[in-house]
Amino acid sequence: MDAGVRALTAYLDETWDALLKAVAGVDEAVLHWSPGPEFNSVAILLRHLAGSERWWIGEAIGGVPSRRVRDKEFLHDRPGREEILRAVEDARRTTRQVLAPLTMQDLEAEAAPSVTQGTPPRRPTKIWALLHYIEHLGYHRGQALLLLKLARNVPREASPH
Repeated sequence: MDAGVRALTAYLDETWDALLKAVAGVDEAVLHWSPGPEFNSVAILLRHLAGSERWWIGEAIGGVPSRRVRDKEFLHDRPGREEILRAVEDARRTTRQVLAPLTMQDLEAEAAPSVTQGTPPRRPTKIWALLHYIEHLGYHRGQALLLLKLARNVPREASPH
């Protein structure tokens, strides 16, 4: 594997591993807690991150159709832990398969035709898609860690969910 791609993949793995370690062992109430109905839970954020990774890395970079329905990622339907963790692992497996044969030079190419950004619409490069997803993962990891901390420290009688 190309050294640059290996470093980016390692960073993705470290970020995911830290998030999954924080989630390991939390009870269902904490996994599904949110400060109010307009907020996402950790479970919903994990489902969204899996869908986002399949889209930005699997589809945008690898051309693997994600069949993503983004709005369904945000349903407040209390998805099961096993379902969420399976979606995360599937997304991570796709990422490893897509990135393994690539070089940094390969990432200079345009993303898949299904991916456009901006006005007027343009196709970003694959490196842009990868960096965008890495930033997105970090953003939602921060939200998830804050939600975990709040869920553990909010008195149950004051807890909206």
